[in-house]
Amino acid sequence: MDGTYEVMLDGQAVGTVELRREGLYYHLSCRCRMVDSQVHRLYADGEKIGVLLPKNGELTLETRVAAKRLKPDCVFSLEERNGTFIPIRPGEAFAQLDKLRLGKLAFREGEPGLFLE
Repeated sequence: MDGTYEVMLDGQAVGTVELRREGLYYHLSCRCRMVDSQVHRLYADGEKIGVLLPKNGELTLETRVAAKRLKPDCVFSLEERNGTFIPIRPGEAFAQLDKLRLGKLAFREGEPGLFLE
């Protein structure tokens, strides 16, 4: 299964996944063009692999995946990470303090905020 595979979003190729076998795992390297400012997850046949992060103008993910999780004919796809983004602005009170432990720090268009799934 070593090789390069397309990553699909809404029926269009938006990037590639390179797989390299390392024992019982695959080293997975994903590179996709920035499709929008949303957070995206990489899936293999509907199973979540990880969240892509912006780096040098593209979305990237470097990880290891157990070989038994990937089928020889699997299809890689991106999906938007659904949730709510609450901006954090300097000098403004943050009304969602009770939700801080439920969320994660995220950035949208350079603005920090709390992301709740």
